Amino acid sequence: MIPKDTIDKIFETVRIEEVVGDFVPLKKKGVNFIGNCPFHNEKTPSFTVSASKGIFKCFGCGKGGNSVKFIMEIEHYTYPEALKFIAKKYQIEIVEQELTNEQQQKQSKKESLYIVSKFANDYFQKTLWDTEEGKLIGLSYFKERGFNEDIIRKFELGYNPKVKDGLTKAALKMAFDKDVLIESGVSVKNESTGKFVDRFRDRTIFPIHSFSGRVLGFGGRAFNPKAKAKYLNSPESVIYYKSKVLYGLFQSKSAIGKEDNCFIVEGYTDVLSMHQNGIENVVSASGTALGIDQLKLISRITENVTLLFDGDEAGIKATYRTINLALKEGITVKVIIFPEGEDPDSYSKNFSNTEFKAYLSNNALNFVDYKIQISKLQEQTDPKEIIKRKRDIFKSIANIPDALIRAQYCKTYCKTLDVNEKIMLQEVAKARSLVGVEGDFSKAPLQKKNDENNKKEKTKLTATDKLNKLEEEVLRILLNYGNEEFIIEQEKTTVAEMIINDLAVDEISFSTPLFNELYDEIESEIEQKGAIDIYHFINNPNQNINSLAIDLISNQHSISENWVEKHNIFTVRENEKMRKTTEKSILSLKKCHVDLQIIALQQQIKEGKLDKNGIKKLSKLTQIKTHISKSLGRNVG
Repeated sequence: MIPKDTIDKIFETVRIEEVVGDFVPLKKKGVNFIGNCPFHNEKTPSFTVSASKGIFKCFGCGKGGNSVKFIMEIEHYTYPEALKFIAKKYQIEIVEQELTNEQQQKQSKKESLYIVSKFANDYFQKTLWDTEEGKLIGLSYFKERGFNEDIIRKFELGYNPKVKDGLTKAALKMAFDKDVLIESGVSVKNESTGKFVDRFRDRTIFPIHSFSGRVLGFGGRAFNPKAKAKYLNSPESVIYYKSKVLYGLFQSKSAIGKEDNCFIVEGYTDVLSMHQNGIENVVSASGTALGIDQLKLISRITENVTLLFDGDEAGIKATYRTINLALKEGITVKVIIFPEGEDPDSYSKNFSNTEFKAYLSNNALNFVDYKIQISKLQEQTDPKEIIKRKRDIFKSIANIPDALIRAQYCKTYCKTLDVNEKIMLQEVAKARSLVGVEGDFSKAPLQKKNDENNKKEKTKLTATDKLNKLEEEVLRILLNYGNEEFIIEQEKTTVAEMIINDLAVDEISFSTPLFNELYDEIESEIEQKGAIDIYHFINNPNQNINSLAIDLISNQHSISENWVEKHNIFTVRENEKMRKTTEKSILSLKKCHVDLQIIALQQQIKEGKLDKNGIKKLSKLTQIKTHISKSLGRNVG
């Protein structure tokens, strides 16, 4: 458990723009910073970081929080893990209470796997550099492949010896649990002997890092020609998902941002060779076909990728698939074709840094030009085959989410493809209407129909929905302006006092447990401190309160949707008319409660269940509703 004073020190020290800036390129805009949201694909930045409040908020996907919440979201850490991550960044020592054996057993499985992976990574590196076998076999192999010591150390390459259980024995000696060794993938159980042995024995090791640099798993290349697999990867675990990591991204993310482009290659050694040649904005998939989650990782940093896959049939197929996936994510795609028998690893060794950069720049093809060249479209004579290959290009263009960009592709390539621009636009529109998941065109028409039906079925907010919005508005005003003072009948009062007293008189509580929980916390804060400290809520360890409070604080200059759209009420600055704003929010909430009671009584009338007392109550509620509506300056409805 992390002591409270240490947590307080972390929050006092942390600068959110520095934490977020390690993952997202930010630009100063007024008092805030803006950037493209790392949690969803967007072209126009809607992701805002407030340095003064210590919070981030995306007005596109809705995610928001403080520094700790950001690390939790982007690295999928627990609250303590995120605190430790930030503490390490700011060199804040965390001294936790010594854990009992029982507490040690209950420690996060995730953290245990991270620790084992780090131990294994250290072991592999030490074996490579400090043992005769490591130097003779592992280090010699890397150097024969042309890698210098700087690159070997930069990527933390290693070696696991021929002995069957060297790493496993070393880990067990350090009291690591056998089950954790198995789950992490560094050890396997020999079914015939029942003994635990190393998964990666007699292999050079390529550790795979997370975006922030933690070791998640390993790739190992075998030396023994009789090995079942030349390359072997760690099995998936709670910390390692092949489809969600990219080899080299940790070492390359800064260069990717600086160059505003990411080269994507097929293998580990391709990444190493390009780095050694001074081209550091490069990654590769980790033992799997490139997928959506991996492209999303890249799109956090840049919207431009260049594919450098092999030119064989498998490489072309992978390139075609990746083109469509990337375009669908709003990413601009180029492709480089290497001479037959060459790949980035081998070809980069033939050039100096300047020459290789020039080669990559001069040979990067737009995805349309690439498909024209690979499909040998200009050489085709069969009309059906020509149309088939053109339609494949139309389908790729159809994946682009931006209508203007799609139109521009049609304008640019209609002459090259010998298709009338209008017809090409129609064909792309037709293809787009059929586009399903990852280029599956079979089931999309039903989806389109459903989307159209959903639009037609758009209805007005129910009374319950309105209540929820009005409650949210009251809480928003409380958090943002609760300490604001004004005079009522020559008595000084605050916004918080006015709201709390009014709601107490009419015994109004909130309709959801979370709203009530936040409201109770606000009351408690006022009782203890005499005022509302928003940082108490921004940095609250209760993540539900934390998230709700940050949403409300982030939207402090918005007004309720109901007021803007239905009553044409606009304010320049709410705090200039705070009393009026507060009164209206309370009255609107009370009116909604009255509306709900009236609706319930009217339903009883329809069912023939309303007695005389109920009718009197309905009449009284209608009078109250009329009175509140007049106070609000609205028509009764």
